[in-house]
Amino acid sequence: MRRRTLIRGTVATALAPVGIVAAARAAAGAGRAAADAQGVDVSNYQLGIDYARAAGEGRSFVIAKAGGCQLAEGPYVTSSYAGHVDGARAAGLRVGHYWLSGDFLTPAAAADYFVDHLHDYRVGDVLALDVEVLDDSTRLWNDTDVATWFNRVRERVGAYVPWFYISAGALRAGAWSRTVAAGAHLWAASWGPNNGTYPGAPDLGGRYPDWAAHQYTSVGSAGGVSPVDLNLARSWAFDLTEPTDPPPGGGGLPKSST
Repeated sequence: MRRRTLIRGTVATALAPVGIVAAARAAAGAGRAAADAQGVDVSNYQLGIDYARAAGEGRSFVIAKAGGCQLAEGPYVTSSYAGHVDGARAAGLRVGHYWLSGDFLTPAAAADYFVDHLHDYRVGDVLALDVEVLDDSTRLWNDTDVATWFNRVRERVGAYVPWFYISAGALRAGAWSRTVAAGAHLWAASWGPNNGTYPGAPDLGGRYPDWAAHQYTSVGSAGGVSPVDLNLARSWAFDLTEPTDPPPGGGGLPKSST
């Protein structure tokens, strides 16, 4: 990700592509770690993407930015979020929803806002937390913050597919035992030369058991749009999980799906 947020003064834009997804092609190539799916993550920077075309190009999943809490004026829902989800869903692609961490909500309150504003959430969708410092925020969320967010999301929705996005460098600089215990699959960002080619598996420095998904470049293309972040994911990255030490509290559906 790592782009200043396009949200202030932005209006929603509808995305229209429809179609049937082709069978997802297994990621392959010299130096490429074994992976079962290729996909993209998208926000306001990828308006107009043709998801049927992206499916034909071998993309099988889309992780759409739902919103964040890194702006001083408060939390928000990304204007392109619903359109990305609807377009990807219509093309038969697997869908995910991600939230950008920040200084302007507590982790638990951020999790509640995220769940309350999910669009067309379905069990089996990825629910992801993007941990980086952007826009008005100044502090990277730590292990306790991240685990609190994931555990609160789980309290709200029950068993789900949790992805923890962070750069490999920031991952290596911290300790993440609570996040591991919360059951979060690691979505590691490691771009190497960032020239659109696969740079090899991310270096986790022993800070996480393994990576489930790898964002390997920010200069790819998909569905007629560029630049687009490209990702690989293992098949187990989409498994429903429970924390190893579940927190108290009930499950249940989101309060709202819009």
